[in-house]
Amino acid sequence: MENSKPEFVRLIPILSVKDIESETEFYMSLGFEISYQGDEFPGFVALRNGGVEFGLEERANVDASKVNDSFSWQMEADNLNKIIAICQARNIKHSKPRQYWEERDAWEMQVHTPNGYTLNIETLGHE
Repeated sequence: MENSKPEFVRLIPILSVKDIESETEFYMSLGFEISYQGDEFPGFVALRNGGVEFGLEERANVDASKVNDSFSWQMEADNLNKIIAICQARNIKHSKPRQYWEERDAWEMQVHTPNGYTLNIETLGHE
């Protein structure tokens, strides 16, 4: 009997933002590239870096502080020092890295996006 359950092949979350230009610029400064932007979906941009892809959708009434209470926006990066250098150069608010799992040398930090999202970034090995 054939499996009747669908197989999902990608997850592409879409974040609602008030200012799509500043949020797009923020993620591009972290190395993301625009993977889609077209006239058929005005106020929408898709961004990609390696195997990570997500969308930004402009909405005037979004309140990211409320979203942060119920949604964790988290990514894994190869190196937190690169993220820290970008944050410092662009005056982006961020936390100091914290080791949360010594046996695996796992570290995390938070970066605050222009539209108020808290982006949790983690890595194995701080440097």
